[in-house]
Amino acid sequence: MKTNRTVQRAIQMLSYTAAHPEGVSLDEYCEQLALPKTSAYDILVTLVQEGMLSIKPSQKQLYQIGIFAYRIGMSYPDANDALKLIAAELTELARTSDRTAFFGKLSNGEVVYLLKEVPDNPIITTATVGSTAPLYCTSLGKTLLAFLPEDQSAALLENMTIQPRTRYTLKNKDELLQDLQNIRIQGYAMDFREYEEHMVCVSAPVYQQNGSLEGAVSISGFYRPKDDYSALGRLICRKAAEISRLLGCRTQE
Repeated sequence: MKTNRTVQRAIQMLSYTAAHPEGVSLDEYCEQLALPKTSAYDILVTLVQEGMLSIKPSQKQLYQIGIFAYRIGMSYPDANDALKLIAAELTELARTSDRTAFFGKLSNGEVVYLLKEVPDNPIITTATVGSTAPLYCTSLGKTLLAFLPEDQSAALLENMTIQPRTRYTLKNKDELLQDLQNIRIQGYAMDFREYEEHMVCVSAPVYQQNGSLEGAVSISGFYRPKDDYSALGRLICRKAAEISRLLGCRTQE
């Protein structure tokens, strides 16, 4: 199938901009995406005119995601019946756990946060809807790695570079492999201050009607030494299983 190079470059530039909310310069697009400067500039002008990008006021011209791109992205959950169902369940989960609840899926070797619901007393987290995070140091990411088909998980691990986010981040792939084995046994993953030093997250897998992995749900809150994290693990497993059943999955019962 023939693809359009200009459209591909525009999508690459939008994706790169979304991952760098502080703003991206023309030179950075060209360097990081190996784009000719003239072509990149023409695409930027068009994306700004169409509202997909905006220009950040600064000494050096920087580009950020525009309001129209935001509106398009936010229409995805509204058009997806599964996400509507999951969002309702996350609202109840955030309320009962008094923690921030997330739903995420695999995207280009990372986890992308598609839904976020906060409790009555919101907990500030760096994760926002549409943002991405590494697989190896987030509970959502480790859940996806653990419960994907073995060949898919192995391919992701092979291309993965582990870099420390905090002093608690797993140090190498051997540690990660051991953690994934434990996750498969207990049914849930834990990010114990590995992504943000003050936060603990627990996550469990959600399955589609045909039994394939849909994504993962998690709850996130401040680290408190006296909290019963095993109980939170059991809670997230029950909620993930309930969501899977609502999506029509029966093979996980």
